[in-house]
Amino acid sequence: MPTPLLDAALLPLFAPYCGGLGRQSLIEEALRQLALGQFQGKRPLRGGGTHPFVLRWQAEPAPLELARCTLTFTEQFSPDGQPITYSFNIPTHQLLSLLMEREGEVLPANFWRWLLIGQGTPSGTA
Repeated sequence: MPTPLLDAALLPLFAPYCGGLGRQSLIEEALRQLALGQFQGKRPLRGGGTHPFVLRWQAEPAPLELARCTLTFTEQFSPDGQPITYSFNIPTHQLLSLLMEREGEVLPANFWRWLLIGQGTPSGTA
């Protein structure tokens, strides 16, 4: 998949919500990912192993607008053999922060606590 071009106007729009211009390279990388509309990753498990997933979203390029997201574990875990899907809405700046905080294919632990047990916030920003 080709890397989308970065709209330079988005950087100053999102920077105040995502740690400021001192984090410019991380913000720019996350904005490119945001434009793709999806992220494929792996959730690490205690004791080793991972669960692959796809996170998809529809988001406006405005920090406070809600991004409509679905996260689907691509392995079949449910008793009926269907993939498990979570749907949620978060402000676009929190989705961008989440993409900034990832390490390779792994989203931060605070996201999983928020999604799976409703504890904390989806990203390191409120």
